[in-house]
This record gives sequence, structure tokens and C-alpha cells, in this order.
Amino acid sequence: MFDLFLGTVLGTQRPDRRGVFGRIKTYYGVVEAQARGSLHIHILLWLEGALSPLDIQTLCETNETFRKRMFEWLESIIKHDFPDGQKDVTDGALGTVYRPKRCMNAVLGRPPKPTDPDFKEKWAQYLRDVLDASGQEHTHNETCFKKLKIPMTRLTAAEKDALCRFNLPADLVENTYMDVEGATRIRRTNDMMGGYNSIVSALMQCNTDVKFVGSGWVGMALSVYMSSYTAKASLDSAVILCALAAAVEDAESKNEPVNDDIESSRLILRRTLNIMVGRRELSGQQVAAEILGHGNHRTNAHFGSYYWTSLLTHASPIDFPPKANTQGQK
Repeated sequence: MFDLFLGTVLGTQRPDRRGVFGRIKTYYGVVEAQARGSLHIHILLWLEGALSPLDIQTLCETNETFRKRMFEWLESIIKHDFPDGQKDVTDGALGTVYRPKRCMNAVLGRPPKPTDPDFKEKWAQYLRDVLDASGQEHTHNETCFKKLKIPMTRLTAAEKDALCRFNLPADLVENTYMDVEGATRIRRTNDMMGGYNSIVSALMQCNTDVKFVGSGWVGMALSVYMSSYTAKASLDSAVILCALAAAVEDAESKNEPVNDDIESSRLILRRTLNIMVGRRELSGQQVAAEILGHGNHRTNAHFGSYYWTSLLTHASPIDFPPKANTQGQK
């Protein structure tokens, strides 16, 4: 499925290499599992011929034609509202979003045929149904506040809006513009809508969160944050601390002779790593993906081998001798 998405929707396997966002130069995605085990991917896309954030800011400030074309392009590929002319699917009495059978049928069926005479109307309604069924319009839940020490039920509506870790609701934007700091604010008429691309959402039939790594210093900071977030470690702090405690306890119980403090620290770190890997919980989907050889990331980039031990030995041969004694023997 993801290979088809890359090759067809993003265009990496098309003859002209054009996808919904343009020509993709490089992509890097990390596959993760939610608490319930379902897989999702965080993917970074580098467009061919793309400018740096600072160059984008400079051109937008000095070239009106460039600014107009870039803003129109952004509004065409990233949406923050429902399709025009579609009624809200809400329960007026309860004020809660529900997902009727029509919406669920949208994600279980096929998109409308482009050859249909009324394709435009059918497509708009189909897209709306997919967005409703996939929960593209955000509603606060426990996940929004999982890093807080108080339960969601004790928060007021205003506190939920202020403390939501997804920063929703967001500020409404009537027309795309660039602020004084050089950050590009894309048009938004729905303050609870996550960014999405119409074609991607309609074809993949799932929740997405599309973001533009924009202009200026804000864009540079966002690129660093998103790169770090995409490649972040998947182990919780509790697992790491438990593994460290178990490694220290294991080292003390064996009473092995250790030459010095450096060697002792290295031994504990190695045992900690082994215990962390052993205690990591894996879902059935992750195990199946590994058995099928899908791995935990997707990229078209090529990386050289990194020999960490040799590098440490070269940098500090005294602290990391070529033949370090890791068994406590001379």
C-alpha cells in the first residue's frame, strides 16, 4: 500500500516523477505503532528545486508575483476546512460529531468515477464523508493531555483548548499571508481541522496532518523539530529508567571485578541497552511488518555505514582502547 502511495500519489515511480506536491527529490519516513498497535508513518518530503526557508522569505518580501504564486500553490495542496457547499455532520442536540453509515461506506468503498457527469458534486461529498469518517476535524480526547498530571475530566472547555498538545483550536486565517517573523500562515476557516491534501485523503481514506516547513527562521526551526520528531526514539522514559535500574542491580549481584570507573560505566550502559531492547513491547502489526521485511523506515536516500566503536577509539584511544576489556578480565 505505501509503495503504491509513494510511486503513484507522490509520483516517485511516474514517468515525469510528478506527484500531488510536485517532484519529490528525497523522502524519509519512520513507521510507528500507536498504543493499540496500529501502524502509522511520519514522512518528510524534500521537493526538487525547493528554496531554503530564508530564500523563500526574501523572495516573498521582494517579489509580489512569486509570493502570489507560492500562496496559491500552498492553498491548493493543504486544506484546513471542509469542501465547499457541504453541510456539517453534527448532532444538534448533543453538539457532538457522529459518523453515519454513509461516511463509513465512503472509506469501505471506491471513490466516484471521474467519467461520471456529476463527478464534481459526488467527489466533494465523498471527500467530506472520508474526512468525517477519519476524524480529520479534531475533537479533544485523553491523548491531547496524556502528558498532564490531571485527568481530562477535570479540565474546563477553555483549559482543554489552551492545553491541547496538538495546539488546536488554531487561529483562523482568512487569506494566506507571511507574518513579521517570516512564517507563512496558510488559509484556515476551521480552527479544529488538521492539515490535509484532498487527493491524499480521498485516495488513502485515513487521517493525515500535512504541514509546510515554511519560510524564515520559523521555517528553519520547524525543519529541525520535524526532523528530530520523525527520527525520535520510541521508548518511554519509564522503560528506560526500569532498564537502567535492572542493569545496576544485575551488575551489583554478579560482583564481577572491574578495572576502573570508565569500564564499569561502559558495562552498565551495555547491560542497560540489552534490557531496554528486551523489555520493549511490540504489537502484532510491528512483528508482522518485521517478518515480512518491511522494516521501520522508508527512504530513497543512501547512507554509509557508521562504525561507532572505531570512531570512539580514534577520538579518545585512552578512554576507548582498541581491545577494551568488557568482561572484567586482564
